[in-house]
Amino acid sequence: MSHKHCKDAPIKIAFFDIDGTLVSFKTHGMPESTRVALRELRRNGVKIFVASGRALFQLPDFLRNGIGDFEGFDGFLCNSGQVCLDDRGIFRMTAISPEDVAAIADANDRGEFDIVYMLPDRAFTPKKGPEIVAAEEHANVVFDLDPDTDPRECTVFQMNAFLPAHEEHRITDIAPGVKLVRWTEDFCDIIPATGGKDLGVAAVLEHNGLSSCNAMAFGDGGNDATMLEAVGTGVAMGNADWRAKRVADMITTSVDDSGIYRACVALGLIDDVLDLCGDDRVVRVINPNL
Repeated sequence: MSHKHCKDAPIKIAFFDIDGTLVSFKTHGMPESTRVALRELRRNGVKIFVASGRALFQLPDFLRNGIGDFEGFDGFLCNSGQVCLDDRGIFRMTAISPEDVAAIADANDRGEFDIVYMLPDRAFTPKKGPEIVAAEEHANVVFDLDPDTDPRECTVFQMNAFLPAHEEHRITDIAPGVKLVRWTEDFCDIIPATGGKDLGVAAVLEHNGLSSCNAMAFGDGGNDATMLEAVGTGVAMGNADWRAKRVADMITTSVDDSGIYRACVALGLIDDVLDLCGDDRVVRVINPNL
């Protein structure tokens, strides 16, 4: 449970994870109620940022450029916080050290686990096993099959390693400059020790002259937990991983049950323009200081 004390601080910026938060795993689209919530937040003066483990090039077009009367986001926190940008350009960029990339690539070459390398402009894997194919289908993304590119010669912002949680030490034992975050039991994200959504949020707040008490965040994965703790109001989706729910200030309904919209109405950030919130599907407030 959170012990933050931001009561009565105005919310001026909101961060949104993508998969399972903005975008449904069932439809791979953004619910209409979410589009309306984002539109109304911007109309009411709240800045909105994507905060995702995806790279910028992996974002759906409707998130990068808007859709309908939703004109798009004010900025993007990508690669789990390693790359942050807005219309003024990139203001944070951190990559995994070449030494750590080499150590992990050596282990991958030995067949210890499958891996996806996330570069500035593409994501590739030397070998596409069934776990990677399943991950592509789950998140509706495609990783290039490329056994020829040497990741040791690339700038790598993030990796996805396909191994169970109890074997994560096999990575940290050989690459001391990284840390691991996980939003699914199937794989973990490997990021720099100086990275993470929480540090990306801090960079965005500093860049905009805002306090954490002025910020809220929505997420559903274990890798969103630090982000939910880094803001004044952390909202876990109803479909969220237990690690996100454990630290949330509020638990809303699922992505497919207008979770973002309902939470924004409950917090008084938008009016119930869709008349959705008169039924018994309500958010649960965990933190009494909200």
